[in-house]
Amino acid sequence: MRWQMKCLIDNCKGLVPFQNTLRTLKRRVIPYRPSLSRGAFAIEEGLIQVQWLRENLGTLEGKKILEIGSGWELLLPMLFSLCRTDRVFLTDLTALLDKYTLAGGLESFRHNRRRILDTLHLDVAEFDERFGAGTEDIESENRFLAKNGMVYLAPCDCRHLPLEDASLDAITSRSVFEHIPRPVIEEILTESYRLLTPGGLVCHFVDNSDHWEHGDKTISRVNFLRFSDRAFRLTYLNSLNYQNRLRHNEYVDMLLKCGFEIVRAERNVDPAALQALKTLPLAPQFLRFPAEDLATMDSYLLARKPVPEWTIRHGTVE
Repeated sequence: MRWQMKCLIDNCKGLVPFQNTLRTLKRRVIPYRPSLSRGAFAIEEGLIQVQWLRENLGTLEGKKILEIGSGWELLLPMLFSLCRTDRVFLTDLTALLDKYTLAGGLESFRHNRRRILDTLHLDVAEFDERFGAGTEDIESENRFLAKNGMVYLAPCDCRHLPLEDASLDAITSRSVFEHIPRPVIEEILTESYRLLTPGGLVCHFVDNSDHWEHGDKTISRVNFLRFSDRAFRLTYLNSLNYQNRLRHNEYVDMLLKCGFEIVRAERNVDPAALQALKTLPLAPQFLRFPAEDLATMDSYLLARKPVPEWTIRHGTVE
């Protein structure tokens, strides 16, 4: 389907009231089915996040982690739980998890069992004890969460969370920030700074591509850069389709502005996007960016809350 038609349909859906109720009714009629390919990709990126956090925290065992935008399937929280974290806090502006999406997430997780075991260096028994067949309490997602050290805070506002100062070791997200306006991201990062212990980490993976291209391969991954803000606003009358169109260096700048030290700021520059930019008529607000920044389709960001010098001198930080 061409992206314009999909956009029109989604905008019409956005006008329908009682979206959450309709979603629940739909699940009772049409069972939720996970995308195993998308699940495998999410798990691959989640394993990278685990690796980065381990490298910089030493271990995840006993740590407290919060995920921004946990979504429907909880794939990354399950990875963190396997690493024997003390708690994993799950957040979303809207409560999306239910017993159907949990079952779908477990299906994807089990489908990638061998990859997870090999990467995390776990034995089969440890995986199966937590997430093997028969371990889900399909009638109560809350009991499943409690059993695996997860705390579901949704619905919540990640700018104002009911957690104490310096109570978390890491805060993560994956394919979330691109759907949040810049001022809100800055507030979330400010709140993250408050919540993290000194030396704590934020790890955010951002998809900078035009999401309409995901379903319409006739356009490039940078096609949305041709539109002014006013014109592009018409593509997200349904707020679920909002994209901020921020570029890689803008995320780095926000982290620095909020007081973080950059540990890693890696990017995936798409050669096809670079080629498309040669003929794409850019909207004026994007003319100031170098082509490499515009063609960065994925940002992989890791930053640290600084440790005060006096704590280092007195040896009070592990």
